[in-house]
Amino acid sequence: FMAFAIVFGLYLVRFRMKQQIGFLFIGGSLLKFLVFFLFFYPSFIEDGTISRAEFSSFFVPYFLALATETYFTASMLRNLEKENPG
Repeated sequence: FMAFAIVFGLYLVRFRMKQQIGFLFIGGSLLKFLVFFLFFYPSFIEDGTISRAEFSSFFVPYFLALATETYFTASMLRNLEKENPG
């Protein structure tokens, strides 16, 4: 959900903040990590270890969403460059 919200937010500001989209993308990734460490990480380490199931339950969807988010952001930037080179 957060990856979709970040891509949608970048899409909304793509013309006004074309030069800052990369920084906003990285800020969105930082926000996702912050949410993970504040809300999910404490429950993962309650017993002192992180099992493979716990690791997979968060990081597999995280990396899939990150790859999708990166693809759509790069595609949006390419289209912006084609529309308005320079």
